[in-house]
Amino acid sequence: MKKTLARILFLAVTTAPSLFALDLTPHEAVVGNAGPASKRYFFQDEGKRFSFHMDGQMSVSGSSESALFLFSDMKQAAVKISKSQLTPATPFDKKNMESYRIAAHSLLPPDAVNVQMEEKANPITINGWTSQQFIFQYNLSGFPFSRSVTFLNFNDREQIVFDVSADAKGYQKSYTRGYRVLNTLTDAPVKADGPT
Repeated sequence: MKKTLARILFLAVTTAPSLFALDLTPHEAVVGNAGPASKRYFFQDEGKRFSFHMDGQMSVSGSSESALFLFSDMKQAAVKISKSQLTPATPFDKKNMESYRIAAHSLLPPDAVNVQMEEKANPITINGWTSQQFIFQYNLSGFPFSRSVTFLNFNDREQIVFDVSADAKGYQKSYTRGYRVLNTLTDAPVKADGPT
């Protein structure tokens, strides 16, 4: 009986998701001290809240695995922050670059044609992060599109993907606005009396 119980406990521990992992579910908190109330958004990770800001023409939805940002003024654009299938234990070096190329290509629409790719080493260095970016130009249903897929080492255990896609005309604007969201990620401890 003791062996059976030990096996059940071992399986529960080894198959359960980590309680100390980045959760990309976008949470909303309404704050307002002296002035009017305003909305703030955050992700959770290890007893911290990573707050972020987005402009008034953006919306966010998602789950523990990814957050999707859409634009009310740009219908063909989206920004997605998701958990990577790779980890910081897979460095951005010559030996592993093909794995990153394959992972980046897998995010393109299956019917994309005339695909061209450019690579950039460490394009996002905020917060001491290291990153590798793949920028794609392709045609979709006869229209030109651009997409960047950036693998970013969020901490020493977790890697995220910053994925920006838009029609060719709107790409730079959507990338800039998505980057602003990423650039505002600020960690703060969870307070017992704070908003939930």
